[in-house]
Amino acid sequence: MKTIFKNILVPIDGSPASMRALDLALEFAMRDGAKITLMHVIIPPPNLTSQQAIEELKKSGESILEAAESRCKCFGLITKKILKIAEWNQSSVASEIYDEVVRGRYDLAILGSRGYSGERGILMGSVTISLAISLPCTIIIVR
Repeated sequence: MKTIFKNILVPIDGSPASMRALDLALEFAMRDGAKITLMHVIIPPPNLTSQQAIEELKKSGESILEAAESRCKCFGLITKKILKIAEWNQSSVASEIYDEVVRGRYDLAILGSRGYSGERGILMGSVTISLAISLPCTIIIVR
C-alpha cells in the first residue's frame, strides 16, 4: 500500500541537512501533490536584549526561509512560511516545532539530522532527537 502525505512540515535552519530535508519534501510534493510548510525558529539568547540584534536574527531567519521558498518555486510549488520568535526561558526550538505540527495537523515532518546548532561529530542533534520521540506524525530524518 502506498502512503501519500498531503501536509508536510520542513523545519529549516539553512544547514545542509535541513536543505536535504527540503529536497526530499519537494520529491513528495511533486509526486503526491503535498503542501509544504517551511518553518524557522529563532530563540534569542538570554543576554541578547538589543532590539536591533533581534531584528538582525529575524532578517536572517527570513532570508533562510526565502532561500528555501525559492528552491520550491523552481519546481512550481507554492509554500507557506512560518518564522517563529520565541522567548528562551519559555520555549525551545523542539517545542515550537512540536506545537506547529499539532496546530497544523501535519501528517509528515521532514527534519535534517543535525542543524547549525549541533556539535561536530554528533550524528543527530538534540532538536531532532527530541522530535523523533515526541511528534504525533510520521517523521523522516535526513542526513
